[in-house]
Amino acid sequence: MTNMPYTDRYLEFLKALDKHKVDYLIIGAYATMIHTKVARATKDMDTWIRQTGDNAKRLTSALKEFAGREIPAEAILKRNQRIEIKGEMFKIEIWTSQEVITFEQAWEKRKVESVGGITFNVISKEDLIKLKRHFNRPQDKMDLSLLETKLDRGLETPHRNRRVFCKKSNV
Repeated sequence: MTNMPYTDRYLEFLKALDKHKVDYLIIGAYATMIHTKVARATKDMDTWIRQTGDNAKRLTSALKEFAGREIPAEAILKRNQRIEIKGEMFKIEIWTSQEVITFEQAWEKRKVESVGGITFNVISKEDLIKLKRHFNRPQDKMDLSLLETKLDRGLETPHRNRRVFCKKSNV
């Protein structure tokens, strides 16, 4: 994970979410990079948040700390909202819903990662593939080929299911 192209601002954002105990998932290009271990160009970091009143309040506090920007919890609770935070060297998009799966379904299968001492939540590879197939933009198609190739080659196979063959030794 340490080779992924995180800017300091992205890490500060994830740290603020973690500090305020916001339920969120990293989706999009960063999730693809995390699952495939292949870096690629991206213009932003996409996150998806749980839509509850308490989580909206926690996100409001995190955004105020991170960007000095106050967003009313009511705005966060509207379906199909995209909250955009831009800076000189970063852009973050926060999505309030997805059409293909519910947040609760995705949360149950999330992957927990860490970099630089910061723990964060990533959508599962299976659910990311569902989102990519749904949107089906040119970049999604490229990401799908990476995600599905890694899956087809068994690179995600748990160690306990791999067979190890050894030559018999006469010693």
